[in-house]
Amino acid sequence: MTNLFRRRVLGIYPGWWIIFGAALVMFGAAGSRFSFGVFLKPMTDEFGWSRSSLSGALAIAGLATAFLRPLAGYLSDRYDPVKMALLGMLMAGAALFGLSQIQELWQLYALFLLMGSGFTLASPATMTKLISSVFTKRRGLALSLAGSGSAVGETMLVPTAAVIVTLSGWRPAYFVLAIILVVVIIPISYRLLKTKAEAEVDDRDPAEMVAAKTDSTGSACMWMPDDGMSLKQAVKTPIFWALTFGFFT
Repeated sequence: MTNLFRRRVLGIYPGWWIIFGAALVMFGAAGSRFSFGVFLKPMTDEFGWSRSSLSGALAIAGLATAFLRPLAGYLSDRYDPVKMALLGMLMAGAALFGLSQIQELWQLYALFLLMGSGFTLASPATMTKLISSVFTKRRGLALSLAGSGSAVGETMLVPTAAVIVTLSGWRPAYFVLAIILVVVIIPISYRLLKTKAEAEVDDRDPAEMVAAKTDSTGSACMWMPDDGMSLKQAVKTPIFWALTFGFFT
C-alpha cells in the first residue's frame, strides 16, 4: 500500500526510494569511516600511544576492505544485498560503540578490523548490485546519485564528530556515531531498500536488456549482459581491466 501511494499519488518510481536508501547507507559508512582524523589527537593525548600506532588501526581496516571486497561481491550475488548491507552497517555500529569503551591498543585494532569488515559489506560493491537490479535506462544517474551519499557523509558527519569531540570528548563522539548508524540510518535504510521487490518490474526497457556476449569478431563484448558475467568472461573484457587498474591505483 505504501509503495502504491508513492507511485500513484506522489508519482515517484519506487526505484528512487531505493537510491535514497543506498545513499543513506553510503552516507553513514563514509562519514563514520573517515572521521578517524578528528579522534587521533585526543586519543593520543589520553593513552600516550604514538600516532603511527593509532594509524595502524586505519591500515588494518583498509586491508580488511581490500581482501574482503570480493567476498562482499560474492555474498551480494548469492544472498540479498539489502541484508548484506544492513548487516555490515550493524557490524560497523557495534564497532563504533566498542571504540567508545576501549582501554587497550589491541582493542582498537580488533574493532577497526570489525568496522572495516562491516563497511565492506555496506560498500559500493553491494549497493551497485542492488541498484543495477532495479535500474536499466537511468542506471548511470542512479549509481551516481547513490554514490554521492559518501561525499555528503564525509562533509557532514566528520565535522559533527569534530564538534562533539571538542565539546564532550572523543568517547561520546564515537557513541553518537554508533547511535546515528544503528538507531537512525539502519531503520530508515531498511524501510527504503525493502521496496526492491516491487521496483524490479519498473524502469525496464526490453530493447536495452538485450546485450550480446560477443562482438562481430567473436571476442567477448566490453558491455556486460543484463544477466551478468562469470569471472572467466569478465577477465576477457577491456572494461574489466580498466576498472581494476583504476581501483588498484
